[in-house]
Amino acid sequence: MLSGPTICVVDDDEGIRESLDNFLRSVGMRVRTFSSAEEFIAYKGPVGCLITDLNLTGMDGFSLQMVLLRLGRRDPVIVMTAFATPAARSRSLAQGAVAFVTKPLDPENLLLLIEDALRKNHGDPEP
Repeated sequence: MLSGPTICVVDDDEGIRESLDNFLRSVGMRVRTFSSAEEFIAYKGPVGCLITDLNLTGMDGFSLQMVLLRLGRRDPVIVMTAFATPAARSRSLAQGAVAFVTKPLDPENLLLLIEDALRKNHGDPEP
């Protein structure tokens, strides 16, 4: 049985969701996937870290970050996109994202970012 914090993945691309779900589960992480920002906002379960696409159908990743801040939800957010720009990176980080990554994702880098986000979320000291 998987233990530890739940990694939530929001992406409107089913293939990306399935790929991240399979990969993260293969390294022992608990994962919950969502096809939209709205679906994630309705979720009331535990969140160790959120990985969200920036360009979503419906509410985009920027709007999702703002809604979470307004709701007082301070879970660490990793923003991913296939269309990275310096402006998008700056805006995401200014809105509180702990990381901004470009698709296709580097699996090893993603794991390091998740581990760092979980450590910060739980207040553990830096190594």
